[in-house]
Amino acid sequence: PGSTPAVASSAPSSLAPPPQSPSLPAAPAESFASFGQAMMGAEKAIDTGDYSGADRALDAAAAAAAAAGGDAHMLFGVALYRATRFTYSGDIDRAVTALTAVIPELAKHPESSDEFSAHNQMMILRVAQGDPSAALLEDDQATRAAARGTWAPQEQVTLAYLKDRWHRAYLTRMLAQTRAESARPPLIHQAEAALADYRTRARQLGTNEDSIAVLEAYFAALDGKRDAALRAAKKVNPAKDDDLEDLYLVVVGLEAGGDHAAAETVRQRMRQPGDVHLSRPIMLRWLDHDAKAPGDKAFTPWHPG
Repeated sequence: PGSTPAVASSAPSSLAPPPQSPSLPAAPAESFASFGQAMMGAEKAIDTGDYSGADRALDAAAAAAAAAGGDAHMLFGVALYRATRFTYSGDIDRAVTALTAVIPELAKHPESSDEFSAHNQMMILRVAQGDPSAALLEDDQATRAAARGTWAPQEQVTLAYLKDRWHRAYLTRMLAQTRAESARPPLIHQAEAALADYRTRARQLGTNEDSIAVLEAYFAALDGKRDAALRAAKKVNPAKDDDLEDLYLVVVGLEAGGDHAAAETVRQRMRQPGDVHLSRPIMLRWLDHDAKAPGDKAFTPWHPG
């Protein structure tokens, strides 16, 4: 995590793993150089759809990590890229397997934020599997990892709390929509309480108005409140917000509110070439499925039922 603790999205701002924690032992320079070269090769291969090439590069990166004594931070980088390779090729289950495999090792290193980060990435994968309940469990695990961690004592409490509240609101409201209408009210109540708490805490920091707005747009869309969904979505300036999860929820709010032209403009922005992200292909597939609803029965956050 950087200097701004109020980050809401589960999507990484860059595919590259976070910098080595100062408290972790440095990997041998030769191994680290080989690792970096292999990881750059993997990212390029993923971006061009060369998945066999990505696999070879990731195998080389894993070998470099092994030569560095099985450095946990390097292993996390390999696992994150491998999971990303699978999200791009459309195999979410294998992406989950790739990332979960490294988490027990990350849990041994409370001095690093990697376990916390891994669970945050797992949330988007669980939603991509159509399982918001499992995503909520990942949220719990991320919060516990932060509580155990020693990596940024001045930031991690606020960072973890805000991430927990944002995702708990989002995922619980999504989960409610998968239930029979008569069973939804208790879950909706919990989701609205988490949103209210997030709104209050985030505004105390004077940050994350976009993150508040996209949740409000999402809730209103699922509640069938067209005007409220549109008002909330229009609070976000897509030209200044490059978070794909935010932009996806803006599209939901605009479409629910009836501004189809504005929604299409945001979709086009999302589809522009950009950095390789674990979440990017997932979000773009959700756009495609939503465009075909209700005939398309695939699970998406807008149509989780």
